[in-house]
Amino acid sequence: MTKKQGNELATVKVYLNTGIIATLVGVGFILSTLIFGVLFIALK
Repeated sequence: MTKKQGNELATVKVYLNTGIIATLVGVGFILSTLIFGVLFIALK
């Protein structure tokens, strides 16, 4: 039982980390797109 609970906690932790990483990647992509867009317009 102890090992099973440990695995479940590890699984939940992995799911949380995956969600955080996905959020950071999405926000980073949006920010980089906005920054490049503003730079492109400014240099034009």
